[in-house]
Amino acid sequence: MTDYPVQISKVQAPPLREETLERPRLLDWLHVKIHRRVVLVLAEAGYGKTTLLADFGRRSRVRTLWFRLDRGDRDWVGFMAYLVAGLRIHLPEFAPVTQSLLRETGGTAPPREIVLDTFIRELGSLPPDPTALILDDLHIVDESVDVRLILRELLERAPERLTFVLISRKLPPVPLARLRALGEVAELRTSDLRFDDVETERLFRETYSLRLEPSIVAELSRRTEGWAASLQLVRAAIRDRSPSEIRAFVNSLNGAEGELYDYLAEEVVGELTEEMQHFLMRTSLLDIVDLVLGPVAAGITSDETRKAIAEGELLGLFSRAGPTTRDQVRAHPLVRDFLQARLRRSFEPPEIIAMHRAVAKAAEAIDWRIAGHHYVAAGDFDDARRVLATAIESILATGSYIAAEELERGLRRRARSSACCGVGGAIIGSRTLERTHDLHELQLTRRDARD
Repeated sequence: MTDYPVQISKVQAPPLREETLERPRLLDWLHVKIHRRVVLVLAEAGYGKTTLLADFGRRSRVRTLWFRLDRGDRDWVGFMAYLVAGLRIHLPEFAPVTQSLLRETGGTAPPREIVLDTFIRELGSLPPDPTALILDDLHIVDESVDVRLILRELLERAPERLTFVLISRKLPPVPLARLRALGEVAELRTSDLRFDDVETERLFRETYSLRLEPSIVAELSRRTEGWAASLQLVRAAIRDRSPSEIRAFVNSLNGAEGELYDYLAEEVVGELTEEMQHFLMRTSLLDIVDLVLGPVAAGITSDETRKAIAEGELLGLFSRAGPTTRDQVRAHPLVRDFLQARLRRSFEPPEIIAMHRAVAKAAEAIDWRIAGHHYVAAGDFDDARRVLATAIESILATGSYIAAEELERGLRRRARSSACCGVGGAIIGSRTLERTHDLHELQLTRRDARD
């Protein structure tokens, strides 16, 4: 082996702007958790993972070492060389023996195990104060068997005072069960990294020098769900606009066009497997992706759907539909806008209609609202009217009048005829009046009984 060429920028903390927004709730969390063996920071692109850790590093007394990975680091020699280089930024004389082994040339070069064992022994010479090794973009080297083995050995055998901060878009494929059981693993996920309303307002006021009305902040938070990358793109778009123009832009914000579409295409979805992109596009038809309608929309098995849902959650593309739900997720609204736009560009209209029709048929036994919506989307108006008429008793029993009226409006709008669904409307209206009359009579009877 010859001297391995090291790019110093990969082992230096990324530069931060002075106006980077301080996020006390996350920084405080890191100050408490940084002494665990492993700190996981897991979210899809654009949620501010690297920025947060860089800001923590400049505010903390804990020594922070950096290694920003790329595709070239799947080779164990390069990976080890950068680990040494990252430590030598702070400790120039660190690991002389490991460094010497990495310089050896010819057929007598030492095997990986010897270099790794030597490196771990030399880690024992680290100063006694706490140190955090930050491995950024770890997902890029997930497929490397060598890197997985090195990480496993480091987590098992490195000095206790060394914390490993793993920044990734998904859970790293290293064994963590034992460390979890010992309480030595702390995690930040997409839900933690989202900007809340207060942080969004502060971001625009303190960092971007833009004061937004509370109603605009609330709408912006709702549409972006605190996704830092989308907030930055919004800032660029509204910088020179009037308050009324800002309000109009935020109210129409979507991921189906413009710079946000390009960002999603290049950074969020572009590097996923073709199978995962296919799944995301087809299931973008659904408000909730689950193990019943997900396989129908995607055209795959339930087991394949379960795996895709789990991967989408780890990537930060899906969030749980509710706090106690499992295998029921929803896409970020802006991501869903993007996926639906890509679906329309990737599939012919008859194919998309067939997807809606298949979902509608499968949904009839589950939820009349979902079935009706997809029948309307497929242009099957007679089936939508049939579903609505069949659901009258359920509508009256549950008081789902607004949902029924929305389906009727959708039918009128798509079928271009106000008479297309009058039967359902008349039934609902008459039943509503009957129910109102019955309730009135019941109230009178109860009042007479009291008197």
